[in-house]
Amino acid sequence: MFKFAIKNMAIKKVKIVLIVISIVISACVALLAYNISEQVDDGFKSTAAYYDIIIGPAGSSTQLAMNTMFFTDKPLGTISYEYVENLRADMRINAVVPFTMGDSYNGAKIVGTEPVFLEGRALSDGEMFDERFECVLGSAVAKKYGLSLGDELVTSHGLAEGGHAHEQNPLRVVGILKQTNTSYDNVIFTAVETVWATHDHGGEEEHTQEEHEHEEHGEICAILVKTKSFNHYNAVKTEYGADASLLVINPSEVLREVLENVDMSSKIVYILCIIILIMNIFIISVITLLNMYDSKKEISLMRLIGIGMSKINMLYILQNGIIGLISTVLAFAASRLCLILMGEFVASMGIVLNSSKIYPLELAIMALIFTISVIPTVVCTLNMSRKDGLSD
Repeated sequence: MFKFAIKNMAIKKVKIVLIVISIVISACVALLAYNISEQVDDGFKSTAAYYDIIIGPAGSSTQLAMNTMFFTDKPLGTISYEYVENLRADMRINAVVPFTMGDSYNGAKIVGTEPVFLEGRALSDGEMFDERFECVLGSAVAKKYGLSLGDELVTSHGLAEGGHAHEQNPLRVVGILKQTNTSYDNVIFTAVETVWATHDHGGEEEHTQEEHEHEEHGEICAILVKTKSFNHYNAVKTEYGADASLLVINPSEVLREVLENVDMSSKIVYILCIIILIMNIFIISVITLLNMYDSKKEISLMRLIGIGMSKINMLYILQNGIIGLISTVLAFAASRLCLILMGEFVASMGIVLNSSKIYPLELAIMALIFTISVIPTVVCTLNMSRKDGLSD
């Protein structure tokens, strides 16, 4: 029966290819829409979970949050490092982490911060940066450029390729992060003092007391803060928010607003997917009916040589089941391929897509697609059984 179904499909390969293409396109769109929406949502929630305040120069709340949490866009500007010292002396504060950005390596952004910024991010090799001109690589950066421990990176000024090269101040790779499937994979991390030294000095030569003092009071792009309680959070946010030169935000609130926009876009995509699926049901049903009508003589011939209608039904159900299974598998493979191809493009927006990430609802969508591809045949063959397969 299986071999006969395959042979029968080969004879009608043009129609079958059209059915498969129709199913694959609609299913792939549905799978991609859901998977990307969920990965973006998961990434936002996990990244914004720890710090409750971000302080930076006045400007866009979204830009400040996306720049410090996902390393996208350009920093709003700089503020004095003295704010870090003041916050660390504040008894209401649990954690204070400086953040600065301005250089890159072949387009990979370099973040100047402190080791605590990478707390909870495991190393696959080496150790955390400790001294000036040491750096830790995101896994994707190490893989893309074939970098390993001990390599020296000549960075350039600016966040894109082509800036002035800091040839006198190469960064030495001392550690590589494990893959996280987040924006951390695409970034190089070093000490904030390294960023200051790279721009202020000619190298690692001995500095004067005046230079050390300047380094201790350099400029940074933002400060990530964790307060001790909700009351302390409100007080600190109000106090620093009163300074017109500063922007004080709650990253979770800002990212929630971004997510609402993403959710709205996702809902639109979902609606389009539903429309496509409904159209797909109609198309498959029509093609199936036409296919069964064209097979009327074939069915009559099988009946005349003594093949029972139940076996004929099973033949066509099996045939469309094979088509549905192949289409569903191809749709899943196409969605994974799209995630891989989109990966590098969306990485520039701070979004990292993991092509191996599969959500339970995706399996449900594939099961639905398979069911949709088989149901019209079942209905048609049952109807033909009632008519005994021979009546007009």
